[in-house]
Amino acid sequence: MRLEAFTEAREPARPESNEDALVVLPGRAFAVIDGVTDRNGTRYDGMLAGRYAARLAASALEALFATGTPEAGQIVPALTEALQAAYRLHGIDLSASGWGGRMCCTLALAILGDDWLDVVLVGDSGIRLNGVTVLQMRKDLDMITALLRRHAWAPIAARVSDAVERERLARQVVFHGTGQDAAALAPVLNAADLAAIGAAATTACRAALPHVPQAEIALLLERGIVEGQGLFQNRTDSVLGYACLDGFAVPGALMRIERLPLPQRIELFTDGYARPAAGFGVAAWDADFQATEREDPSKIGAFLSVKGSLPGRWSDDRTYLAVTLSSP
Repeated sequence: MRLEAFTEAREPARPESNEDALVVLPGRAFAVIDGVTDRNGTRYDGMLAGRYAARLAASALEALFATGTPEAGQIVPALTEALQAAYRLHGIDLSASGWGGRMCCTLALAILGDDWLDVVLVGDSGIRLNGVTVLQMRKDLDMITALLRRHAWAPIAARVSDAVERERLARQVVFHGTGQDAAALAPVLNAADLAAIGAAATTACRAALPHVPQAEIALLLERGIVEGQGLFQNRTDSVLGYACLDGFAVPGALMRIERLPLPQRIELFTDGYARPAAGFGVAAWDADFQATEREDPSKIGAFLSVKGSLPGRWSDDRTYLAVTLSSP
């Protein structure tokens, strides 16, 4: 067995800010966990909520495997209980916390058997098998907020030359939506600009996602990520519903648990990578990552996203783990 792993914070000079986590249990299980950035700045034990959630989930996963190999179906309930215990430890009332106060993370887990592999996916971290089969749960919700950012970018870029300020304003739009007080964007954008951005984004979303109800598109565009995205978290009654480990029940319909034949190679990755690399291993993935950064650093073109990169700051943390079980 051969292992290669890489993880880097979105701000490489601040490795302590990395909200991703790795779990490596050779011969048994491997996982990447992506903490969801808390937009309210909530901290637990000095860590931002996303980093805390990821590390808590990683510790709980390691403890679970310390006494044997659990069934795949036991994993998510066990991690959910670990997050619930953390809420209790910090005196948070689960009945009143609301989605905005939750610590959250995603999970991509591979459990090794004698001749099989169990895969557990919660959220949009992914797994690739034998360099061919990609298992990843993308969500339409991200497309809506990314299209909002794309349509905010054009008027901002036309009026602002400083790259840092452009990114700040674009994030302000996508995080707080078109319904926010335009004073937060003055003097670059005003209420009329926000309305025009919202109209353009609405048209683009309807064309790209015709199966999504217009009312849900409108809600997300108006409220943005901070006030709107969590309304769809772990919900099965909306096409925009998505899974996340947050200490509350994760509906089975929103996650993926599957037993597959044991592959020769396994790769696990968080969504800090714009796409899976063509090659295998850390060097191949880093080369491809650098290529995507050169092509679309602002993430408004081929690699559309809700965040762009700046000098000294990537758009997201990223983590990659490659496992070679046997020679081809």
